[in-house]
Amino acid sequence: MRSIYSILHASLLILLIMTLSASCSSSPKTIDESLSPPVFFQKAQEASDNGKYSLALQYYRTFQRVYPDELERNLWASYEIAFLYHKMGQDETALELFDELIKLYAAEESDTFPQGPKILAEKVKARIEEEHLKQ
Repeated sequence: MRSIYSILHASLLILLIMTLSASCSSSPKTIDESLSPPVFFQKAQEASDNGKYSLALQYYRTFQRVYPDELERNLWASYEIAFLYHKMGQDETALELFDELIKLYAAEESDTFPQGPKILAEKVKARIEEEHLKQ
């Protein structure tokens, strides 16, 4: 049976491939990989608040690559990445990423996971699907 870390790492790899294949509206910024986890999240949130979604994605992806063993923060980063795709109007990608995140919570070890990312992912996913049904 694969450990939750194996599942998380596989999901992060899928996420990385999907995000690298997405088009970016500006040239990528070099992210300082020596940032602490809270600073990565602060910088990502500041970028998002300023409408710089591609830069926010870079901060979250870099965080996940630099700190793969930070399980709780990686779950939050995965939620934020999916939500950023929704904010960018790429709902198909957002839904796929929300599904990947929600699937992680089906693992045996998931009882120790923070519930926030899952709850928010389910709510946003339902809202996106509802909006698409209305169209």
